[in-house]
Amino acid sequence: MHLDDLIQQVHDQLRSSAALGDERTQQIAATLATTVEPAVRLAIMNALADAADEITAALLDLPGSPAVSVRLDGGQLRVDVTRGEAQPLARPADDGDASARVSLRLSEALKADIEAAAGRDGLSVNSWIVRAATSALTSGPGGRTHYGQRITGWING
Repeated sequence: MHLDDLIQQVHDQLRSSAALGDERTQQIAATLATTVEPAVRLAIMNALADAADEITAALLDLPGSPAVSVRLDGGQLRVDVTRGEAQPLARPADDGDASARVSLRLSEALKADIEAAAGRDGLSVNSWIVRAATSALTSGPGGRTHYGQRITGWING
């Protein structure tokens, strides 16, 4: 996807809007159309990177789920989809062996989502949380999962 085409659309809209004004208004609009380019480019890039992060987060529940990323290659916007490795599901914890207690405060919405997920998996809420925590700590390089990392900024190209 070429960002230049999208930015040209913004330029054209600014110039069309300014055509209703006098010559000075049209000059100001032309100057603004040129100076706004880096901000528009960054806004488009950030919006697409946020969308890629949301898509990746939505797919995390699937074994071997893909990760979606967006990068700028010169004036070309590249969307990459990488296939994740299937992670074995963590063994459901045996509630009888647990010896530590944790008091956890959750929003009502998150609590309801956890209860629904545990029900779908046929687990108690405690076993589901233990499995989710175990999976989070054992997946990814170095035993940690790092989703949604992103560097933003302006790239000249």
